[in-house]
Amino acid sequence: MKKVGLTSLIAALVLLLTGTACHKLDEPYQGEFSQVFVYMGLGYNNLSLNLKDDLMELKDGVLPELGRDKAVLAFCHNTARSGDYLTPNPPCLLRLYRMEGIGVIDTLKVYPSEMISASAESIRTVLSDVKELFPSESYSMLLSSHSTGWIPPQYRAGTEQWSLSPRQMGIEGSESEWSSFPATKSIGAQSSPNNVYEIELKDFAAAIPMKMDYILFDACLCGGIEVAWELRDVCDKIVFSPTEVLTMGFQYSSMIYNLMNGKEADLEQVCRDYFELYDAQSGNMRSATISLVDCRKLDALASEFTKILESHPCDFGAFSRSGVQKYFYDNKAWFFDLRDFARELGATATELSALDAALSECVLCHFETPSFFNVPMERCCGLSVYIPNPNFSILNDYYTTLAWNSATGLVK
Repeated sequence: MKKVGLTSLIAALVLLLTGTACHKLDEPYQGEFSQVFVYMGLGYNNLSLNLKDDLMELKDGVLPELGRDKAVLAFCHNTARSGDYLTPNPPCLLRLYRMEGIGVIDTLKVYPSEMISASAESIRTVLSDVKELFPSESYSMLLSSHSTGWIPPQYRAGTEQWSLSPRQMGIEGSESEWSSFPATKSIGAQSSPNNVYEIELKDFAAAIPMKMDYILFDACLCGGIEVAWELRDVCDKIVFSPTEVLTMGFQYSSMIYNLMNGKEADLEQVCRDYFELYDAQSGNMRSATISLVDCRKLDALASEFTKILESHPCDFGAFSRSGVQKYFYDNKAWFFDLRDFARELGATATELSALDAALSECVLCHFETPSFFNVPMERCCGLSVYIPNPNFSILNDYYTTLAWNSATGLVK
């Protein structure tokens, strides 16, 4: 189901990354690298086969040669067999490169089988290894796994979210209808017979030992202001989806070319390739949202959003969410469009104009298919936000620990 027709493009472009024999490209590059990209595939869960496919698509795409000062690495943790969470299968750090026109994968390091890859400690360990093995002036990362954005680990396993009826939360359709939709990626998850391990957003941010030029999330529901704000001191830019992500994920065959061909990564083209992949599908498979955000330009957004909150105090117990653009299709009633929320709060035309100006500074591009499953994508600014709900006491208490709430006072 991946986009096809890239063979001629890859053949035409491969020379742009390979260089010539005078660079001794058959010998490993020595010294500081100009770019290091790390694919983090946390697939010790039901996404294992999908993430293996993504790795192979990366390998068969346009890669730098071994002798270039650009390196593509992959940290992969997969199950030995689909659905097998009992057989130990050690995670590995790999290097992907091109040798005489052929994609090659080398194993750099094998980690202990008992390693919980979906943990802040493991993220820190792996990235520290990357930093030591590949000193670089520029690092970037893609994380592919399950996710529910800023929601705390294990929260969705509780029952608090059902303290209101689905209709009151703006949810359409029954649970049986949801199950008929294509599978999605639900930061990071690792399955075991007795537990599912997940990484808390704050811990994920604190675990990254180097400044990232950008982070891409091939994971569900990460496209919220809460995620962007929490990571703003860790990375300059983020690519993520406000909605869920179907299991076939990003468009990997063209990714490394888009990221490494020029002096700067073409992140907008990464977004376009992802959007076009799904926009070309039919039925419920035509479901995707994607946004590119500059985390260095979020301050004005926080300021204008806070002004609206202060000018339009709200009784969130009585607030109607049904008129606000939502990014969820099932019971994950925690992701609404930031601008549309401000509009529904009663923001004036002047206030919305100022908010729009702030959004245009930090949201560099966003794309949405006409709908995501059964949810029309009609009033989207590219960022989701939580609408406080007094019935969600556990979630509200957790939200007060997020940096975005400290900046805006959304949850009192």
